[in-house]
Amino acid sequence: MSSVDIAFDQISDIVGKDNFIQNEETLSFYSTDVFVSSKEKPLAVARPRDSYELIKVVKACIANDVSLIVRGGGASYTGGYLPINSNTIIIDSQNLKKIEINEEDMFVTVEPGVTWLELYEALSPLGLRTPFWGPFSGRVATIAGSMSFHALSHGTNNAVSADSLSSLQVIIGTGEVIETGSQGANENSSRFFRHYGPDTGGLFLGDSGALGVKTRITLKLRKKPEGFAAISFGFPNFKNLFLAMRDISKIGVVSDNHGLDPRKQKTAIMEMENANPLVAAKSVFLSSKNPLDGLLQIVKMGFAGRGFLKHAAFSGHFTTEGINNKEAKIKIAEARDIAQQYGKEVANSIPVYLHANPFMELTPILGPNGERWKPTHSVLPFSKVLKHDNDFESLMLEYKDRMEQHGVAMNRMFSFIDSNAFLYEPTFLWKDEQTIYHKKVYPLNLDDVPVHDPNPQGMELVYEIKQRIEDMCVANGAIHFQIGKDYPYLKTRTKETRNFLCALKKQLDPKNLINPGALGFDETT
Repeated sequence: MSSVDIAFDQISDIVGKDNFIQNEETLSFYSTDVFVSSKEKPLAVARPRDSYELIKVVKACIANDVSLIVRGGGASYTGGYLPINSNTIIIDSQNLKKIEINEEDMFVTVEPGVTWLELYEALSPLGLRTPFWGPFSGRVATIAGSMSFHALSHGTNNAVSADSLSSLQVIIGTGEVIETGSQGANENSSRFFRHYGPDTGGLFLGDSGALGVKTRITLKLRKKPEGFAAISFGFPNFKNLFLAMRDISKIGVVSDNHGLDPRKQKTAIMEMENANPLVAAKSVFLSSKNPLDGLLQIVKMGFAGRGFLKHAAFSGHFTTEGINNKEAKIKIAEARDIAQQYGKEVANSIPVYLHANPFMELTPILGPNGERWKPTHSVLPFSKVLKHDNDFESLMLEYKDRMEQHGVAMNRMFSFIDSNAFLYEPTFLWKDEQTIYHKKVYPLNLDDVPVHDPNPQGMELVYEIKQRIEDMCVANGAIHFQIGKDYPYLKTRTKETRNFLCALKKQLDPKNLINPGALGFDETT
């Protein structure tokens, strides 16, 4: 028997025949993500039923020299779980759902297939939450996936996924299982704290799953705040939006924030205002720190005039939390004082809705008119943001005619991260045929979604512009989340840093079997 046959027999015995899948349609599906299809298909898909089986499956792959990739929620758009060679088994974590809550010591341990929505719903009855509590895609995005690729959207004081980590259990490419943080070798230790000696847990955060397989993830817990307040503002241009977001970030009172460009918001705010002039007044009054302040803000809106909304091309949305609504309103008043210097207040319907419904359906994997969808992004220091935006606008002007010709458009979202970074996220939308990913990824009702013909020239143009944007990001010193097999991570590190990272990969994964190609290792080793 070949080593592959031996691995197949061993893994089939571990997970059961029903959870070891080799049919052609499934293999094609697991070779496709939101954006692209891999040239290679995996040998099989394995679905372990608990973290113990996961460890056994990984060991079987390693012992038989078979590459392995763990797939979580499947929302990657950077080739994160796509194989680069045919000697690969995809490990699907969808059955790994165990959640262990330690309410006294304030941590929770989950298996890698647990989604942020599932964790949120398990913790909410206890009045608990993790510091970062999920991305917009949290209905399907797994906690292990967010730890491997970094994520942001919902988090106390704009926390990112890594800020919630306490400890990890990881199996590395030698077949050894290691623990990070406070977890030790005896029964008296536990996973309650991240920092004990060198931060070994940090090595496996944002690694795109290339340095080891996460088998258990432990996160910190906090009491879920009861107070909430939100404001929304319209801004005449990106510069005003950015300056407001930059200055608000520095006072450290906002929990969630995001900005939208004109195409992204689709004039939703202005339409709501025009439909009912009292909507904005009511939302502003209720979010003010006291009735007198609420009346003052409404008067300011009246003096500003409703005509301003016709020119408010960009919008910004900010939420605060507190032990009660009074504290949250005091915080939001501080953010309002800054935003008023750059824009005008409008109805806060968008952040209020998102707070009540934080995890959206995954229908945005297609555009509102059935277009294909591909995000890209950069994380920048504040000092580089305006130049980056000018470069992007120049690029859009250069490609304007070709984009219109081939049905390609873009919209943008923005967010500040903590008090010193800015997320700039353009997203491609283009008319093209659906793939097997769209038809099988989740139980979505796409019956009423428009279907488009194949558009190879449009796809070629998307690739061309995407490369130009990546070059622009490098020139402006940007970094990225969800690196996967797309963003040029190793290429942009110093020689000494590359040498260190490659040596680390060699130490942890000597056969290069764990998600080969991720982070760009195969391009440098």
